[in-house]
Amino acid sequence: MQLNIILRSTVFQRVLASCAVFVVLTLAIIWTVGPWQISQIKQAEIATLQEFLRNGDDLFDDGGPDAVIDAVRWSEEQDVWFDGDIFVMLEEEDTLFAFRDPEGNILAGFNGLWASDALGETTLDHPEIDDPIISQGIWFNTGHSVIVGRFVPERIANIQTFMRTASVALIVIVLPLALLTGFFLSRGVFRRLETLSKTAETVAQGQLDARAPLTGTGDEFDRLGAGINQMLNQVEKLTRNVEAVSIGVAHDLKTPLANIGGRLELIRRDITDPSAVHEHLDVAESRLRGLLRIFDALLRMGEIESGHRRAAFQPVDLSTLCTEMAESFTPLFEDADKALRVVIAPNVTVHGDRELLAQLITNILENALEHARDAAQVHLVLSQPGGQTHLEIGDDGPGIAPGATERIFERFFRADASRATPGNGLGLSLVKAISDLHQAEITLLEGRPGAVFAITFPKA
Repeated sequence: MQLNIILRSTVFQRVLASCAVFVVLTLAIIWTVGPWQISQIKQAEIATLQEFLRNGDDLFDDGGPDAVIDAVRWSEEQDVWFDGDIFVMLEEEDTLFAFRDPEGNILAGFNGLWASDALGETTLDHPEIDDPIISQGIWFNTGHSVIVGRFVPERIANIQTFMRTASVALIVIVLPLALLTGFFLSRGVFRRLETLSKTAETVAQGQLDARAPLTGTGDEFDRLGAGINQMLNQVEKLTRNVEAVSIGVAHDLKTPLANIGGRLELIRRDITDPSAVHEHLDVAESRLRGLLRIFDALLRMGEIESGHRRAAFQPVDLSTLCTEMAESFTPLFEDADKALRVVIAPNVTVHGDRELLAQLITNILENALEHARDAAQVHLVLSQPGGQTHLEIGDDGPGIAPGATERIFERFFRADASRATPGNGLGLSLVKAISDLHQAEITLLEGRPGAVFAITFPKA
């Protein structure tokens, strides 16, 4: 079954198809370039042969048969035609000549060379030489003839041998090798994919702690597995967050809804007492407004996390915005017996949404206003160290419990597990969402008294 799956796999089919295309293209190149090269070599040989024929024609016109004989005979010692060892002559000559009288008798040159007036391939009339020779003859008006022959170059035979050998090798060696390569490659890929598939199946069955195994080679499957593991880590984190959010939503909605229901019962009981009915309605409306604030915060957070607000980003004078926020919050801190210290660098501008940045500062200041101790010192500092915008807001109060620092930006998380203090646990979650939208990094500074938040905006 596994063999069938491997043979039908995309990797195997693509490797096989790629090799088949490679073989076909290579064969096409070999059988296109090879004959073209052979043709070029033959054309050069034919041009040389015909040049000899033209020279022979000129010699006969100028000096008659004697001039041709002097040109054709192999050596000064040979008076007329050569009938000795042709191999001796071929050591020094690559072209053979034959000059014949009208009756076809040899006058000079090699007696075994015959040809017609048409260009063609033939063989020598020699018992030991069967190599093909390109030959052509020319006949004069006296009946005499000159025949010129040139052996087909060994390069042509080499090219033809290479073409045949390469074709056989491609079909007999490369294709089977492609089959083996495709099989083993597909099997390796199949095994790696099978481990990833089993991990996905395990997670689908509810085991969110399952992770894809990594080989440590850093190949594409390891990178894919690392990406899947990172995704699973995030899914597990989000799942835990959803569980916490569900509990938080249930708790934060149950109490005000129960209060509203109780007030409705009281209204029914005190329906004859207008003043009591008004009191019950006021309390019910207050609880309803609290519920609406929760839903508004959730809707606003969803809008921010969707990223749609980023399209309307523009330069924001953060120095002016911080100054305005400090001026509006100073009376509130004074009424709560707390001090707000402000240090704002001038002309600090960031690219963002002014309304959302105001919401970010408001939520952190309200958090300090509500949770910092009496007579606490709260600070708002805007600076630009090294050209990078840095906003720090914090207090010197009791701070946040160590076990809760890692979860303070989660929705509905509240360090007060009993939820005895007012709030819905969405303020810092909204702050984190706004920071992420502006690609700013927000951290809770460690080793500082109280709760101190630092927001670092990216360089312009």
